[in-house]
Amino acid sequence: MTYQLSLFCFYIFSLTLIISYFLIPLLKRIAFRYNIVDHPNPRKIHKIPTPILGGMAIWGSFTIVLAVHLAIVVIFKGDITESDLVSPRLKFYAHNATIIIHKIFAVLICGFFVMIIGLIDDIYNLSIIVRLIFETITACVIVYMGFAPEMYFLPRAAVWFVTVVWIVGIINAFNLLDGANGLAGGVGMVSASLLASVMFMANQPLLGALLITLVAGILGFYRYNFPKASIFMGSSGSMFIGYILSIITVLATFMINEVSSHFALIIPIAILGVPIYDTFSVIIIRICSKKSIVHADMNHLIHRLIGKGISNKAGVLYIYLFAFFIGGVSIFLVNASITRSIFVVAIIVMIFVFMFLFELFVPVKCDPLRESGINKINNK
Repeated sequence: MTYQLSLFCFYIFSLTLIISYFLIPLLKRIAFRYNIVDHPNPRKIHKIPTPILGGMAIWGSFTIVLAVHLAIVVIFKGDITESDLVSPRLKFYAHNATIIIHKIFAVLICGFFVMIIGLIDDIYNLSIIVRLIFETITACVIVYMGFAPEMYFLPRAAVWFVTVVWIVGIINAFNLLDGANGLAGGVGMVSASLLASVMFMANQPLLGALLITLVAGILGFYRYNFPKASIFMGSSGSMFIGYILSIITVLATFMINEVSSHFALIIPIAILGVPIYDTFSVIIIRICSKKSIVHADMNHLIHRLIGKGISNKAGVLYIYLFAFFIGGVSIFLVNASITRSIFVVAIIVMIFVFMFLFELFVPVKCDPLRESGINKINNK
């Protein structure tokens, strides 16, 4: 990464962080004024009404920074392409502004709809079926606008189907993960940071910059959410995080010098391994318990860890480490030989197996329903 690119990334990170941080107090006042709060009830642990507009700070800071800089590129396109002070990469982006703006505009518009779906869910508690319908429509729209990877071994219709399932799946995986203070936000920051590293390694700095912007937006909110939450991100925040990460992984090529990773598909799956693991494990538990897969319960990963006697805060930090090691190991798949790729994949599988065995053999020591610090149980 060049010196100029490093300065630019630091600049957009700082700007997004500041906007997100100072949006939270305003959103808290709005939430209390219009009663957009999560009220305590017998199925929830928090004792006082807590605002649930934190996700709007993440979405708002990300969107504002992106929209403003897109406008700057459009307005000063000629000056940027002719300036000797601008890096060749930025000149390339400015020269191809029409294509880039089309892509980014699609990301922002569909991201707005995802945030709105989540916000309506926070206020009116939508059924999972209604959410899935609107999420699928949004995913279909963005795939139609050109967001589908090149998979020459699959028919185009199959690629579109897989992409829509991936986007909807990751959106809901992060929404399901949001069960404790700082959990979805922290995992989102870890995943986005690791994925940004891969993008810079693979010479895709625009995607890396988008991920850095997302990290900064989450971090501004995180200050108010962990360890003791004065505001929740709600479905609007968790769904938006999942949406952006799913879109970036669809756009990414995981290539260096035109040499693709031998196990490229493993990289996004590993980086997003925690929400994927949590989602599939909960579904399996519910099926084995002969319950509906949309039945609300306390069987998510964080709840199961608390059931092992781990404190809420320690459980969240444990999941952070799980996400970091799984995603961090997968970075070595970029531009790796077949032998090294097989070795790295084996390590990733071993980490997942360790997590499974830990849950299987460590005895339950407490009731997670009584552990303080769990935010909420609704239709997740």
